[in-house]
This record gives sequence, C-alpha cells and structure tokens, in this order.
Amino acid sequence: MLNLNFITKPLRDLLRVVVSGATLIVVGGTASADPVSPAGWTTGIALGAPLPEGVYFINTATYFERSKSGSPTIDAGVNIPVLAWATPLTIFGGRVEVLGIVPELAVSVNPNTPTSAAWRDFYNPAGLVGIAWDLGGGWGFANYVGAFAPVNTALGNTLNLGGNYWTFLEIATLAYNHDSWSASANFTYSSSGSDRDTGIHIQPDTAQIDFAISKHFNKWEVGFVGYGSTDLGTPWAGRTLGLYDKKQSRFALGGLVGYNFGPVITQFYLTRDVAESNYNGYDTRFWSRVIVPLWNPEARVTKKPLITKY
Repeated sequence: MLNLNFITKPLRDLLRVVVSGATLIVVGGTASADPVSPAGWTTGIALGAPLPEGVYFINTATYFERSKSGSPTIDAGVNIPVLAWATPLTIFGGRVEVLGIVPELAVSVNPNTPTSAAWRDFYNPAGLVGIAWDLGGGWGFANYVGAFAPVNTALGNTLNLGGNYWTFLEIATLAYNHDSWSASANFTYSSSGSDRDTGIHIQPDTAQIDFAISKHFNKWEVGFVGYGSTDLGTPWAGRTLGLYDKKQSRFALGGLVGYNFGPVITQFYLTRDVAESNYNGYDTRFWSRVIVPLWNPEARVTKKPLITKY
C-alpha cells in the first residue's frame, strides 16, 4: 500500500483522485492511440492556477524510442511551443486566458536499416480559450476549450499522426500550490472529425490525464509525474501502416526536477510506460520544458473618480 502520510492532506486527497481517474482511463478503454493532444505534454504545468496578467512562452519537448522484437523500431521527437496570454479580462472572478500552440513532430521508423523511413513536419496547430479561477487556500481550477486545425502533410497522411482534420479539445484542470508543495491534474478530452480529403474518420475520440506532485526547495523543484491516455472509440482499420490499427492505451510514471532561475523556469522529467496495450512496446521518454515571461504590465495606478457618491 502506498504510504502518503508525508504529504499534506489536501495533496493526498488530490493524488487519490488522480490515481483513481488514471485507473479508469487505462482500464475503461481496451486501449488508445496517441491523441492529437500528445499524452504527457501538460505534465507539470499548473494550468488550473490563474497566471498574472501578461504574455508567457512555454516550450515542452520530448524524445523517445520504442522497440520490441518483431515490431518496428520507432524514434520520435515532439516540440510543443505555447504562447499563453493571461488577459486583463475576468468572468465571474476568473481570469480569461488564451493559448496558441504550433507543435512540430519528427518520426523515424526502423532507423539505420534498409527499410528505414523518416518524416518531419509541423503538427496540427491549436488555439484554446479558458477561464482560470483562484479558489483560495492554494487551489485553482480552469477549463479550456478550443481546437487543433487540420494540416495536410506527408507525415500526417502517411502515419496518421495528426492530419487533415479538425479536432475539438477540452481541458479541465485542477492545481494546488501551497506550503512549498505543488500539484496539478489536467484532464483532456478530444474529438476529431473526418479527413477533409477522403472523408475517413481516422482518429477516434480520446481521453487522457497528465498529473504531477512536487516539493520546492528554495529554487529547486523535485517531484513525481505521470500520464495516461485511452481511445474512446475504435480506430480506422487501415491507419498507420498497421502500427495503430487497434485501440490502444498507456499509463506512464516518472520523476521531475526543475530549477527557477528568476524569471525563467526550467523543468526536466523522465517517464516510462508501466502499462500499455497495442503500442508494440514500452516508451521511455525524456522531457524538457522552459517557461519564459515575455511581458508583464506594470501595476496600474487607479485614478480617483471625478464624482463620488456617499
């Protein structure tokens, strides 16, 4: 039995909810393909905590290799730059925030062999709008909605990783930051339309959870991370050269270390699949992230009204 007594009670409760949700995601579907929103990419980002007004650059990159006897060897790298705008607008006490994403993806199948093939191109770009609330006591909640736009690329048309279709996206996220502890749980649902050229519904609906819990020691951050994803429907039988013609699922765990340089924050985390179905191998993924505030307005000076009622 996992002993969580060293963690404060609010974080223990959140961790139990996250683990329960992750179990449902992995067990509830027979499996899952990597969704258009890549599994694990929001791990360690407290999307539920409202940002101070301003513009921020958040870049997350990952590299992984997957190999298994009798299956293709896959090397892949994903770079996900995000521009986040915490607007001055508030709705029902929550800050309106806008996210713009233009990811890149590189994939190599059977590298350094006579049958090797490689692709590199832009992945589906996305735009999301959300509202983030400060709930008090270190807690925050946010909900984002938006879409990934279609891209007609050789990588998408050949491997069906992203592609020429729209994908609706919703992210509901809970965050906790108090007494040098941080935690986040980001739940994502995505629903894709049919390919705009062929009319084939390639990408099934998917669900995923990215989560993290960490302790801060002055400028250092050390923590525990994980993610899980699953298909909610049956993939197209002819997708991805037979690599992803079945429903798939995965669940990964790992560790995180970060350092706050002042305005710039860095994070690194390493994850390993502990459960997978129909992925033809377990992934070990190395992730890196940098968070840079690009613009924060100076504190506004509130002017006295010309007329005051008593």
